[in-house]
Amino acid sequence: MSIQRSASAIAACTNGKVLKLQSGYLAGLSSSRASLARLRRLGTSRDTSWMSIGDDLFEGFPELSPYEEEKGLSSVKAALRYYAMLQQSKSVPVAVLQKDVKRNVSFGSACRAISLEKNGSGAPGVRRRMAMVEAANDFDGVQTAMRALVQLMKASKSVIQLDFGRLASDLFQIQFDETRSAVFMRWAQDYYRAADGNKEATKDADE
Repeated sequence: MSIQRSASAIAACTNGKVLKLQSGYLAGLSSSRASLARLRRLGTSRDTSWMSIGDDLFEGFPELSPYEEEKGLSSVKAALRYYAMLQQSKSVPVAVLQKDVKRNVSFGSACRAISLEKNGSGAPGVRRRMAMVEAANDFDGVQTAMRALVQLMKASKSVIQLDFGRLASDLFQIQFDETRSAVFMRWAQDYYRAADGNKEATKDADE
């Protein structure tokens, strides 16, 4: 399977998982709340066990080559963790599918949205963190730098929404030399492109 085909399979798998979690969380299901709590702990000193998140992560995972499987799992795991972080304490959905919204919901456009807050005063810090993601030497470094950006999105007065399937696909492709540069190019394009939808989304935060 090519990297692009595997990335598409990972995107579909992640969207299914996230939208199921989101539906349960917004419906007030205790099981979904518990799942999000476990996912938020991934990669922290209070990290949860693989067995406790197995049903959230491994169920329905696509068949990948041995070379791709570990990278695919890391990508889905990271995307689920970022979703759990962003959804915490919010009563509205933060996960959407690109086809369901008129504006761009990529990671680059989400970074653009938080840059526009407070009359753009936070833009240099956001761009610096995005540069740190691109400059990271390994996937752990990528995740650390991205976590700081997701925390800024979580703290935003506006509701920042993402297509987490697309994010998982991007995270997967970042781990291959053949596709890494293209992902960062798309993020930069989405960040710098004029985005009226993002400006409207942050209008209330600037007033």
